[in-house]
Amino acid sequence: MGMRSLPTPVATLAMVLVLLLAGPSLPAATNAPAAAKAKTPAKPVLPPNPKKLLPPPGFPLAPELAAELRAGTDSLAREIEALRADLQTRPPLLALLPDVEILHRAVRNALEDDIFYTPGQAGVARSLLQQGQERARQLRQGQAPWNTATGLVVRGYVSRLDGSVQPYGLVVPPSYKPGQKPLRLDFWFHGRGETLSELAFLEQRQKSPGEFTPPDTLVLHPYGRFCNAAKFAGEVDAFEALDHVRQHYPVDDRRLVVRGFSMGGASAWQFGTHYASRWAAVNPGAGFVDAKNYLKLADQLDTIPWYEQKLWNLYDPLACAINLTNTTLVAYSGEIDGQKAAADLMEQALAAEGMRMTHIIGPNTGHKYEPEARLKVAALVDAAATRGLGPPPRHLRFVTHTLKHNRMGWVEITALERHWDKAEVDAEVTADRQVRIQTR
Repeated sequence: MGMRSLPTPVATLAMVLVLLLAGPSLPAATNAPAAAKAKTPAKPVLPPNPKKLLPPPGFPLAPELAAELRAGTDSLAREIEALRADLQTRPPLLALLPDVEILHRAVRNALEDDIFYTPGQAGVARSLLQQGQERARQLRQGQAPWNTATGLVVRGYVSRLDGSVQPYGLVVPPSYKPGQKPLRLDFWFHGRGETLSELAFLEQRQKSPGEFTPPDTLVLHPYGRFCNAAKFAGEVDAFEALDHVRQHYPVDDRRLVVRGFSMGGASAWQFGTHYASRWAAVNPGAGFVDAKNYLKLADQLDTIPWYEQKLWNLYDPLACAINLTNTTLVAYSGEIDGQKAAADLMEQALAAEGMRMTHIIGPNTGHKYEPEARLKVAALVDAAATRGLGPPPRHLRFVTHTLKHNRMGWVEITALERHWDKAEVDAEVTADRQVRIQTR
C-alpha cells in the first residue's frame, strides 16, 4: 500500500482539512524471518511532491531495514491477536489492548504509506515496536504499569466513528495517585505539521511535555487524525479522547480548559466558541477564526458558490463569537505575528456585543510565545481554572448555524427554521424565577 492508499484528503468549506479516517485493517500474521539490522541513509532525499500531497511522500527505507521493521510489526500483530483471544475473560485488561495497538499501527502505517521523513524515525519505529511488545507482555501477566504512571504517557482508544485505534498523549502530574480527588484537565491542540504521522506524534508525546504543564493538572494532547485543526473526525476524536481519559483518571469536569497555538489555536477558538459553557477557560494562541479572511477570499466571493460560503459557518468561530461570553477567554498573540489579525477580528466582534476580550500580546514577537507574556497567560488561565465553572448563569447568549452545535449551558435548540442561517438565543432567568427567551 503506497501513498495513494492514504485516506483521501478532504477539501471542505474552502479550507484544506486532511482527515485520516479509518486506517487499514490489521495485517495478517506471517512468519517472515527477521532481517539483519541496517542503517538508514544518512542524508535521505525526499521524493518530489508536485501534487502537494498531505502528508508528503517520505524517503524509501533500505530494503533490509524495511524487512526488519515489517517482521517486527508482523510479530507484534500476532501477539495483539493472541491477546485479543486470551483476554476475552479478563475485560479490564482487554480494554487496555488499544494502548498496545497504537504502537503497532504507527509503525505499520509509516511502512505501508512510505512516510519516514528523517533517518532517526527508523529508530523510533524500533522503539515503538519494543514498547508494544513490552506492554503486550505486561498485559499477559495481568499488569499495566502505564495505567498508573506519571509523566509522559501515550494511550489509545477505539473510535466509535470507524472502529480504528486512535492515539493521544497525556501529561500526568507527579502528584497523581490513583483514587485521588478529581484533577483539572487541559486540552492542548497541536499546531500544523505536514509530516506529523502517528509515529512522529508518539515520539513527540514521549519527549516533550508541551507549552504549559500546570501543577496538579492532566494535559491531554489529542492527535486528531493528523492535520485538520480538530475539525470533523478530529473534533470527535478530541471528545472521545477525553471520555477515555475519564475512564482511567479522576477528571474534574468543572475545571476543563481548551488551549493551543497556531493551528492548535484555531482549534481552541473553535472548541471555545461552539462549546463555551463546558470550559473553565479558553486560551487560543494565534490561529485562524474564519475562512474568508484567513484564505484572503474577500475579493473572490463572487466566484465562490453561495452554499459553500454558508457552510463556512459550520466551524468559523467569528460567526459565533458571542458564545465566548459564556466562559473565560484569554487570547494570546505575538505583536508582529500575521495571525494576530484573527484575534483582532474576534476582539472587534466581541466589542460590538459589549464584551471586552482579554488579549495578551507578546511585544515585538512573531509566531511564538514571548516569555513574559506566557507567564501572564498562565496566571490568568490558572486563576480561571482554579475558580472552575460556577453555578449555571442566569443569562445566556448563544449563536449557532447548525444543530450539530445546538447546546450552550442550560439552553438547547431542537429545531431550526432555516438551517445554516444564523440562529440566536437570548435566555434569562428573571428575579421572579421566570424564564425569558428571545430568539431570532
